[in-house]
Amino acid sequence: MNTFAYHTTITKSYSFPDLFEDLAVTATFSDFAEICQLFQSAADYYRSRGIKQWNKGYDLEKIYHNISKGEAFIVRNESGVLLCTFAISKKLPNYYPEHLTIESNIWIVKSLCKNLQEKNSIAEKIIIKIIKNAVDNYINKIYLDCVMDNQILERYYQKYGFKRIAIVEHPKYEQNMAVMALNIKE
Repeated sequence: MNTFAYHTTITKSYSFPDLFEDLAVTATFSDFAEICQLFQSAADYYRSRGIKQWNKGYDLEKIYHNISKGEAFIVRNESGVLLCTFAISKKLPNYYPEHLTIESNIWIVKSLCKNLQEKNSIAEKIIIKIIKNAVDNYINKIYLDCVMDNQILERYYQKYGFKRIAIVEHPKYEQNMAVMALNIKE
């Protein structure tokens, strides 16, 4: 009897804008200045509390790149106030450990920033939506990173099952980053 095993990767055809259409819209270059201001406000907020999140400012080129690739999204309230922005991609950044870049069926949450002046739970809704969409689309893992000095943010992501798997130095910020992963298959 000849027995063999085979492995089939199940994939679905999807686009990020379609996956988040009930919650967010794709950011455009007309949103760029407002998104930058949101990150600056968040950086100022963290600095005022002694947290070195984006201590050198947020990488504006990264925001521009995320918009140009169609990977950046925004959430506004009924009055048009920007509540949150996030970016998601299928490609890990080049400062991640090389052994992590082998797997191809992954997502990376490249940025997530909410309007800290507005009392809302939009960031929680986005994280839950990202995880649900990953499960529904047979994604193996979701990665993200956060500044090591921001333990509150790391604990926040741990609530959703993310675990620290590496520490890397971010080339722009020159700060240690906790690389976190959520293994969807577990």
